[in-house]
Amino acid sequence: MRFFYLFTLLITLQSVVGFDVNHYAKSNVTNINTFNRSAIHADQILIEMPFAKEIILNKEQKKQLQKRVVIKIQLIYTQYRTSEKFNQIELNKKRLLELKKLVPEVFDFPVWEYELISQTDGNSREECNKMFHGFVVTFRPNTTSDFIAEENDYINTLLTNFSKKDSLENDTTPKPFYIETRWDNGYVYDTIWGEKIEIDLYPPLPPNPYLSSLHKDSTVLNAFKRIANAQDFIIVTDATGSMMPFYSQVIIWLKEQTANVNAKGCLFFNDGDAKSSDKKLPLETGGIYVAKSLQSEEINKSLNKCTSGGSGGGEAKENDVEAMLLGLKYFPEAKSIVLIADNYEKMRDYEFIDKITVPVQVFLCGAKSFVNTQYLDLARITKGSVYVEHEEINNLHLLQENDIITINNRDYMLKNGVFIYYYAEKEVL
Repeated sequence: MRFFYLFTLLITLQSVVGFDVNHYAKSNVTNINTFNRSAIHADQILIEMPFAKEIILNKEQKKQLQKRVVIKIQLIYTQYRTSEKFNQIELNKKRLLELKKLVPEVFDFPVWEYELISQTDGNSREECNKMFHGFVVTFRPNTTSDFIAEENDYINTLLTNFSKKDSLENDTTPKPFYIETRWDNGYVYDTIWGEKIEIDLYPPLPPNPYLSSLHKDSTVLNAFKRIANAQDFIIVTDATGSMMPFYSQVIIWLKEQTANVNAKGCLFFNDGDAKSSDKKLPLETGGIYVAKSLQSEEINKSLNKCTSGGSGGGEAKENDVEAMLLGLKYFPEAKSIVLIADNYEKMRDYEFIDKITVPVQVFLCGAKSFVNTQYLDLARITKGSVYVEHEEINNLHLLQENDIITINNRDYMLKNGVFIYYYAEKEVL
């Protein structure tokens, strides 16, 4: 079990709260020959800048950046320089600050991946002027009707496979067999052969590079192992399309809890079914489906209804708090909540987290680098915990103003009652 720790024996030489441009400008660099701008896919846009300058050529792209969920930002430049005094790191800073000026909200919430890419081709200003310079921004794929259909097929296949597995394990009827005589190295064997049935429990995910990258993230299963002794809890699960890689982990664990008297029920939420954004109000968004027991049939029915209803519309917000409050209404005996949440999404109803009266154990999926600070706030306010793939963060409610915690080698400071991203160069005394 991991507890928070404080930096008490440190002299801070330099510290930055919020976005630290130096951290990004000096990141590790990937070298390529030439970036092929035609290779980008439908969920990427190019924020183009001139060679050796920080000017954003098309500021109308701001609208796309504000509407979509950013999952990766790559800064691409050429290695060639026209002057020995040229400083690439300083240009990186200026370009990052220009992008931040255009869309500050993206940098207020830097849970996305980041990469610096240097092009080694280009040996003159003329050649470099023809090459791409600027940012490649990758978005989470938008939800479409085709994607929802693929998602439902995936879930139905997954649930069918689990049902087949249960049927085979519980089947006690005699199985047909036959005896076959065979030769092996001069010996005669009578071998009894029986019927062999194999089931591949996990169907392939619908074709989507983002979902495939998450498929190996075992956050949920790893974290579930740590709450074996939880008392009187309910499970609240984000069931939007981006969480598809985690459904199988959730279903496995829920099946194991069928006989657990402490597991009271489960809720799935999708942020408003197919409701338009302008109609989604905090605590009034909808798209929440309740499984009143953990029996397979009840879980299957609720999850199917939730995913069939829609997947939230591709926005960067979810109605987590609304779902948890509804769960406490349905299950008033619950003493804690297990929330399975998406690290890339903000809570639509974050301002109401103080209405939750029981500890929340947050299982944060997709937290590869930075952790979504809203979920740290949720765990602190409710005296709960946060689980990422290999770490468990407890006792956040004991932190004092300006205290710092480290998660996945990233620092977070408690400032004015909320967690913020913190960067520092430190010297240990």
